[in-house]
Amino acid sequence: MSPPWLKSQHEDFLKKHMAYNGEVDYTVEELLPIIKQAKGVISAEPMLLEVRVPCVIVGDIHGQYEDLHRIFSIFSSSKKSGAVTKRYVFLGDYVDRGRNSLECICCLLAHKLFFPRMFYLLRGNHESQDINQIYGFLEEIQRRFPNGSQAITLWKAFNDLFSYLPLAAIVHGKILCMHGGISPKLTSLDDIRRIRRPLHDPNDSELGLDLLWSDPMLDLTGFIKNSLRGVSVFFGEDTVSNLCTRLCIDLIVRAHQMMMNGYGFFCRRKLVTIFSAPNYLPERVNKGAILNVSKNLKLGFSVLCPVTPETRGKQKFVEFFNKYNDNSSYISRKAAAEGFVYGSLDDAPTVYRKPDGPVQ
Repeated sequence: MSPPWLKSQHEDFLKKHMAYNGEVDYTVEELLPIIKQAKGVISAEPMLLEVRVPCVIVGDIHGQYEDLHRIFSIFSSSKKSGAVTKRYVFLGDYVDRGRNSLECICCLLAHKLFFPRMFYLLRGNHESQDINQIYGFLEEIQRRFPNGSQAITLWKAFNDLFSYLPLAAIVHGKILCMHGGISPKLTSLDDIRRIRRPLHDPNDSELGLDLLWSDPMLDLTGFIKNSLRGVSVFFGEDTVSNLCTRLCIDLIVRAHQMMMNGYGFFCRRKLVTIFSAPNYLPERVNKGAILNVSKNLKLGFSVLCPVTPETRGKQKFVEFFNKYNDNSSYISRKAAAEGFVYGSLDDAPTVYRKPDGPVQ
């Protein structure tokens, strides 16, 4: 149990994140102890979390702090973002691309410290320094902390914390959750439990790398190299069915890919992708979604439409599912073989690129 003074410190930090107020003022002296304390809590958890029902499963956030508070408001008893009434499993990718990565990760760490058995945080592929030094998190920290050495110290502290984040969760023994997908190296749940931490470089564990990076592919049997991302594998429907049978699970829940309706099923509903960042690609206006798992293991989806001036304010976000928009974002083998190309970096999935050198 935390001493009273530490609990009070956590509460003060949590209060800064109880409602959406735009950008939050932080100091390095404030954040470094919070990161250290959160690392202590997270590193004591197993690599494969065991989560009870009911719970809410959340996909990619990508620095969209306002949408994170919208998610909290959906499931709070008072319809305010600060009222915690649900158990949450977050599937990673808290940082990069969006404007408020710092608020998103700090808000989640604040909740983890104050409600450690209500908030479970998995690692996404963007919670690695090789990725988040390229896709926005490092740049955001350097913008907000002009002292260069302090900014790098803070960024490295976050990435040290990220190296301890669990890679998967099993909900009620029946729903397997991860950020990316499955792996040819995954034959039992103990394979995940045996991955050692800290995992600073996911390339050091083939299974860990796949849990962070792999993708489903239509019209595929087995596993093939993921040529689109330049790392990990694509997996076919047969691999999903076989794994569900082998592990005696009913469903695999993953994130990692934008879905136009916020979620998309694969392999006859044995796998579902959840993406919780609406308006991720403004030119395509995708929705976000979250998955609510009841105590009876019944599934329900809440779909978040992009915020507009008409939907911002007291009238809380009427959400619609467009049944005619069936763009699941799953790629077919034919499209990959024909050299499917995205129009821009922002329109493309994250690709693995080794940085030129260490950040000084």
